[in-house]
Amino acid sequence: ELFGLTAEEVYLVHDELDKPLGRLALKLGGSARGHNGVRSCISCLNSNAMPRLRVGIGRPTHPEAVQAHVLGCFSPAEQELLPLLLDRATDLILDHIRERSQGPSLGP
Repeated sequence: ELFGLTAEEVYLVHDELDKPLGRLALKLGGSARGHNGVRSCISCLNSNAMPRLRVGIGRPTHPEAVQAHVLGCFSPAEQELLPLLLDRATDLILDHIRERSQGPSLGP
């Protein structure tokens, strides 16, 4: 409301334990699937309709290590992947915005 945007115009980029490190997936709306940050955004926007870019961070091998994994720092090897990952994520979001702005295709 502060910026005059609807939930559909807000892109949420968040970590995803169930995807391998660096794997990207665009999701349109839906539930929080147990993700507290997504749940908070849904609550603040009073909607679950925002497009989401899920960024894989992988799941640790020990379940008790999930919090430390999610909140921890990237290893030096993982940090090397970040510039390429950010470029790919940016391209994916910009492509989606372009597709949405062109509207549905009316065919040939």
